[in-house]
Amino acid sequence: MLKKCFLPVGMVLAAIMAVLIPGLGIRLENLCGTAVFIVAIFVICGWQTDFGECKFDRKLLNVFIFSGLFSMALVPWCGIGLARLTGLDTMILAGLAVILAMPPTLSSGIVMTTNAGGNGLAAMLFTVVYNLIGVFTLPWMLAWCLAGAGNIDTNPMKMFIKLMLLVILPFFAGYLAKRFSGKKLPGWSGYIPSTCVILLAISFFSLANEQIKNFPLTMLLILAGVCLLLRVGLLAGLWYGGALLKADRSIRTAMIFTAGSKTLTISMATLAILNIGGGSAMISCIIFYFIQVFIDAILSGKMTKERGEK
Repeated sequence: MLKKCFLPVGMVLAAIMAVLIPGLGIRLENLCGTAVFIVAIFVICGWQTDFGECKFDRKLLNVFIFSGLFSMALVPWCGIGLARLTGLDTMILAGLAVILAMPPTLSSGIVMTTNAGGNGLAAMLFTVVYNLIGVFTLPWMLAWCLAGAGNIDTNPMKMFIKLMLLVILPFFAGYLAKRFSGKKLPGWSGYIPSTCVILLAISFFSLANEQIKNFPLTMLLILAGVCLLLRVGLLAGLWYGGALLKADRSIRTAMIFTAGSKTLTISMATLAILNIGGGSAMISCIIFYFIQVFIDAILSGKMTKERGEK
């Protein structure tokens, strides 16, 4: 429970701290920058990843392709279209585009899948492979979704190079360090990526302090409504799409909790990499993530209870 609540609670505290003591976040930004936190996130993620557990089953191929295209290509495009219809501004669209194009969370989706009686192997496959593919697809998806946003550099090659330097290289550095050392990290190390995200949030919130204070309530409600519709649509599309592909319940459970989840950790890192530190962009990511956590917690609890009753 502590690990599950650590990031959401930390993000709320980061927002409060940034409002009360904005100078702290600005000093943190000047002292460390953002690259240190981003590299730390992916070194730990790489160290925790075990490719040996991902054994591809041919029966999963259609499900794997469908889930990836639906979650990481179709949903971002539809989400940006819906958000534009509501008149949300460019920075909100940028944040929404970033989190919608994200790969799955690196751990919580697998835990939820297992608790709900889903296929743990499929969940591991979705999580690891989509995260690796996401580094290559994300720059072009964002360039496509944010075309015309004049104050955002959407050059896909620049994004790709930054992601390679700050994501792929640290990720494989962590993975190779584990392979050659043969050591596993202690349990508390799992909190390092979330802590780095919280520190990034303090910095972002502090730099955009006035913008966040003046964020219109009406715009916030519209954004929350858009995020809710997108989250429900993503879950429903994967669940019933899996049914059309004749995937069993355990595979569809893995689809919704892993292929259907979006990682706040990499979203925040991506905002830093792309230098999109505006409060509105960050708020989009956070609201979508909070709605995801809330809905998934209820859904996982319900499915776990049903599993226990059988």
